[in-house]
Amino acid sequence: MTTYHRIIQGIAACGALALLPGCTTNGAFARLDTNHDGSGSPQEFDAYMKREVFACADANRDGEVSQQEWRDVNPNLNAAKFRKADRNGNDCIDRREADATFDREESLKKLFKQIDTDGSGGLSHAEVTAYRSKIRQAPGTTRAVKTSTPPNRL
Repeated sequence: MTTYHRIIQGIAACGALALLPGCTTNGAFARLDTNHDGSGSPQEFDAYMKREVFACADANRDGEVSQQEWRDVNPNLNAAKFRKADRNGNDCIDRREADATFDREESLKKLFKQIDTDGSGGLSHAEVTAYRSKIRQAPGTTRAVKTSTPPNRL
């Protein structure tokens, strides 16, 4: 499996599943669509996913993601990748480090393109719902769904 696929799998297992269950309801989708134009822009998606992925991984809500929390969300992401994200070397990833990692790897841009199946540059409610269904059916997502998707999280 390529690094790209592991990154997308990790994001999908945590952030996309944190995003997508709630986004199948109109009220929850509105939290992604902050300007209320009926579509999630790349900027809205980026901000939303950074917030949700971090919140999903930070299980104890202390503002940092430990190596154990990292492994709990996605056991396929290795220690070297964790160390790379942990820019200050304190054995935890804070929100600023997590955001910088997403920006550096452009993983959220890649994920956005996967979800935006019509290429419109915006995510519709239907696209989010379809992607959620696809991710839920993908092998290896069951554990993350159970551990990282609280009901009505979104």
